[in-house]
Amino acid sequence: MAKLKFMARVSAAALTVAVIGGTAQAQLSSAISTAQRSTQSGAAAQARIDNIDDQVGDVVREYRAALQERETVALNVEQQKIFLKSQQNEIESLQGQIDRVGDIQAQLLPMMLRMIGALEAFVASDMPFQMEERNDRIAKLKELAGDPNQSPAELYRQIINAYQIELSYGNQTTSYKETILVDGEPQKPEFLRVGRVALIYTDSDGKMHIYNKASGAYEDLPDSYGLDVKSATRIALEQKTPEVFPAPLPGATKVQ
Repeated sequence: MAKLKFMARVSAAALTVAVIGGTAQAQLSSAISTAQRSTQSGAAAQARIDNIDDQVGDVVREYRAALQERETVALNVEQQKIFLKSQQNEIESLQGQIDRVGDIQAQLLPMMLRMIGALEAFVASDMPFQMEERNDRIAKLKELAGDPNQSPAELYRQIINAYQIELSYGNQTTSYKETILVDGEPQKPEFLRVGRVALIYTDSDGKMHIYNKASGAYEDLPDSYGLDVKSATRIALEQKTPEVFPAPLPGATKVQ
């Protein structure tokens, strides 16, 4: 009987231990599950935090890029303002020039007519060489000046060209034939022109004559200049290598 009571107490104790053990195991499992859920929740929270941090970083980088782009755009705007101001100044300057075109054109034609007149007077008072060519050039200038369809720029260009041609004559030694009146009779002798220093022609009899600008007429040139004139003529015709040669002057007498 006593043995049965002991076994009953042991069974009860075991049962109690079993119950207590089962409860503890359940609590432990619950704690473990809670810890696992907490860990998982923490990992998820950390992942969300990392994701938010990445997003914030992206936003910060985009913001900085936007600031830099804004500064670049602002700089370009300032440069464009400077450029537009320069263009506006140039437009105003051009407009001012355009407004003055009418006044300039009104003054330009009288000035060019005076230039043509001055050129004509100069040719008339100069040595009478290649007169047909020079007078034709002046006549064409007058014709252009009287043409209402002719642009002032082209007329001015032609006048300047005529002046340059006249200027070049002073640096040339040329030989040419031209018709002149000799004792009232037309002749076409051979001329030698040494710049504007000497103008000589040889008549059909082989006599040489030099133009005297002071008297406005030709006078006889001594035969002693014959070789010099022939040498200069060959140089002018590019038949001889250029060299220094004595140029006769009106009224000169060659020293032997």
